[in-house]
Amino acid sequence: MSNRYLRYGDQRYIISKEAEARLHRSLAAVYDGPGRSHEWFNLYPGTEAPCRILIAPGVPITIEELLD
Repeated sequence: MSNRYLRYGDQRYIISKEAEARLHRSLAAVYDGPGRSHEWFNLYPGTEAPCRILIAPGVPITIEELLD
């Protein structure tokens, strides 16, 4: 089980290494890419537990690791 979490506002979601890599690509597209001001990101694509988050300036997103 992963001990890494995506904190989005007041919510916390388990995040895999693959999802974290996709998240970083989406963050780069919004913050470093020309002309994009936001992007919707699917944290769990292809599952019954959909989770879409908005990546945009001013929206707080962090990755946390829980230590045992």
